[in-house]
Amino acid sequence: MLVAHGLPELVGRAELLTSELATNSVRYPEGSAAVRLQWSRPVLRVSVCDTSPQLPAPFVPLADLDRGRGLLILEVFADRWGGCAIGEEPFGLGGTTIWFELAVGEGPPPAVAVAVA
Repeated sequence: MLVAHGLPELVGRAELLTSELATNSVRYPEGSAAVRLQWSRPVLRVSVCDTSPQLPAPFVPLADLDRGRGLLILEVFADRWGGCAIGEEPFGLGGTTIWFELAVGEGPPPAVAVAVA
């Protein structure tokens, strides 16, 4: 899809990061998962949502383990990333969304400052 839209430079990182997040969304929580891509020039945002009520906890994996590096991979290869958890709902699970952004050209957009009144 990215090549068809003239964004071949994003393919490798997008494929790696989407695969990592989607695999974790299917592997750990019970329930469905969804992937959403949003292009807002010059930034591609990929969001992966699942039914987990909690965000994944970062930890330093042991060298001999073949898992536990997802958030480290996001930190290294994404221009920006984050997530939010709804928590548990009164009538079932809420959900979690982890997202990452990849920028074309000059790099990621600056962080948005939020004023609290």
